[in-house]
Amino acid sequence: MQENSIKFIIIHPILIALYPVLFVFSQNIHLILIQGIIFPILIILGITIAIWAVIKSILKNARKSALLTSLYVFLFFSYGHIFNVLESNSTQEYSILIHAFLLITYAFVVILTTYYLVKTHTKLNNITTLTNVISITLISFVLFNIGASNFENFSDYQDEMYAPITLENNSKNFPDVYYIMLDEYAPLRTLNTFYDYDNSDFIKFLQEHGFYVTKNSHSNYAQTFLATASTLNMKNVNYLSDMIGKESLDQRIPYQMISNNLVMKNFKTMGYEIYNFDSGWWGTRNLQIADVNLCSKNQNVDFHTLYKLKQTSILRVFDMFIKDPTSKVFHQERRDRIFCQFDDIAEIKHEAEKPVFVFMHVMAPHDPYVFGPNGEEVDYKYTFGPTGTPYLDPKEEKNAYLNQLIYLTKILEETIENLQENSDDQPIIIIQSDTGPSTNFGEVTNEMHQVGRMSIFNAYYFPNGQYDLLYNDITPVNSFRAVFDAQFQTNYGMIEDKIFFSTYEKPYTFIEITDFSTVR
Repeated sequence: MQENSIKFIIIHPILIALYPVLFVFSQNIHLILIQGIIFPILIILGITIAIWAVIKSILKNARKSALLTSLYVFLFFSYGHIFNVLESNSTQEYSILIHAFLLITYAFVVILTTYYLVKTHTKLNNITTLTNVISITLISFVLFNIGASNFENFSDYQDEMYAPITLENNSKNFPDVYYIMLDEYAPLRTLNTFYDYDNSDFIKFLQEHGFYVTKNSHSNYAQTFLATASTLNMKNVNYLSDMIGKESLDQRIPYQMISNNLVMKNFKTMGYEIYNFDSGWWGTRNLQIADVNLCSKNQNVDFHTLYKLKQTSILRVFDMFIKDPTSKVFHQERRDRIFCQFDDIAEIKHEAEKPVFVFMHVMAPHDPYVFGPNGEEVDYKYTFGPTGTPYLDPKEEKNAYLNQLIYLTKILEETIENLQENSDDQPIIIIQSDTGPSTNFGEVTNEMHQVGRMSIFNAYYFPNGQYDLLYNDITPVNSFRAVFDAQFQTNYGMIEDKIFFSTYEKPYTFIEITDFSTVR
């Protein structure tokens, strides 16, 4: 009698291969855009199908080959989860023993199960059906979570922004504008207070090159995606708390605000060509409004997703047993991207015929720490963890951050000299950090941590030296208001400088900070 073909459709290898990527996406949906999972899905599916085809060609049995493929994929991506459970109940010194135990256990499971499935003469109908049901259930749950998150954070977003300014398009007389945003670059006071480091030589360098360096600037928001959306649209974004929800982690609306921001719209109406550098972070990777997105070699690859998948898989065992851990791949990607940014920014003007507005978000000195003080490679643990989550001891954390900051300062000085010396007409340059670094170490009080997080580096170079609209405690929401009013004769005016702290876990629950005396 003919079997019911529908009952024994074999889909579990495909679904089990999809599950790890979809699970990582569901757990990080507030950080990752969906295009970031296409590449790993294609790679994992391709490898899974290839393994399935090879085993099937050997065994000449569809069900046995499918079950073996599902087993191997499941074991491959379950390793990291089981390791985390065991490691959480032991100390670091037992890590190698845990790896050895798991490898031996996994080897026995693979050998015994493979032997059984190869030798058995049963049709495996029931186990095939059960595996199909389990895989469908897992995928259904994760898709439900993704859908629920999208529904919960759905908003028919219509931003109310100022209309772009309209000036006489005499772009030949307009200066180039470079906006360099350094991720978590600490100001002088923070470095003195928390890191026992004097960065006054850099301040002196900037002042000698005509910069106005603020002494007491603070970010308007504690999270990069909110701070950047606010700065590039020249307004506070507290209304997002009501639109998205105080408990939400969703970052998509701020991403939209960054991708199609008012500042760049203004420069476009004045005849500027807009350049953006792919920072490696989805918020500033590929801006819709930009004419050119540079350093986009891995534009469709999300290294956050790849790293998370690596950490859940058996690949993490290589970090313990080979000289160069797999994390080195991610270290090198970050190093190459930053090198690309600083190499290319000085070349833009040689290729552009119009005046240019250049936005370069540098994901440093924020971790991962990939530079020593002279640009040499380092081997600190790689992380994509939440800001403020410790993964190095306090002393090592301070040294790693400082070394990266020192090297970043060196190449920044070279870039500034290059931009000023090799331009026929002097450009406008803004060097600004998005937020301060996390200072959750030592005997730092919560109040000191908040102030440290909100304190930023902030420096401006105007070719005409007209700094009348700038002041020592200016916040980024007014940065481009000052640029447009002072340099392009607009009348935006300045708004009140307000500072709102929020945590990584609750980015839209804003706490206004008015007292900064704890670190003065």
